[in-house]
Amino acid sequence: MKKYSDDYLIEEIKKCAKRLGHSPRAKDFPHYSLASKRFGNWEAFLKAAGLSVYNRRQIKSVNSRYGLAKAAQDQALTLGHAPNSKEFKYAHIVYEFFTNWDEFIKFTGLKPKEQLMKNKKVYTQEELVAEVRVVEAQLGRIPKCSEVSYGVYVAVRKQYGGWKSFLYKEGFSEKAPTMNSNIHKGGEKV
Repeated sequence: MKKYSDDYLIEEIKKCAKRLGHSPRAKDFPHYSLASKRFGNWEAFLKAAGLSVYNRRQIKSVNSRYGLAKAAQDQALTLGHAPNSKEFKYAHIVYEFFTNWDEFIKFTGLKPKEQLMKNKKVYTQEELVAEVRVVEAQLGRIPKCSEVSYGVYVAVRKQYGGWKSFLYKEGFSEKAPTMNSNIHKGGEKV
C-alpha cells in the first residue's frame, strides 16, 4: 500500500475541486477513506484544504432540467461558446435528465459549435475556387475534401451541396456527381 502524505492529499483534493468547479463530494475523491481517517472526517478534511463543505443545497439549484440549462447558458457567456461535457461543472447531473450531451445542449438553446460559426469566413465562389486551386497546385492533383481547410469545405457544402458538385461545376472534374450509385436512371434500386 502506498503512503500518501497529508500535503499530497490536500493538493489532490484542491486539483479535484478545480476540475469539478465546486468542493468535491466523498464519491468524487479516490482517497476519501484515507483522508477521512487522517483528518477525522470528510468535512474536517475539506476545511483543512481550505474548501467549503459540500452542501446539497448548492447542487439542488441545478438539479432540474431548467436549472442545468441556466447553468450551461451562464457558463457559455463566460467561455464564449457552449460548454462541452468536460468543461461543464454539472455534467455528472446532465445524464440523469438527458440521454446524451447533444440533447442537453439542444434543450439549452445553445449551439454546440457556436464559436466556430461566429468566426466563420464567408467565401465567394471565386475565393473558393482560388483556395482549392492553391491546394491543387501544392498537391499536383485535384484535392480531396479532407485536404482543404474545414472552413472551405463547409462553404463548399453550403454553396454547392457537396464536394463532387463543386468540382464538376467549377471545372476541376469532368465526372458529374451522382446521387446514389445504387439507383438507376428510372429511380429503381439495383
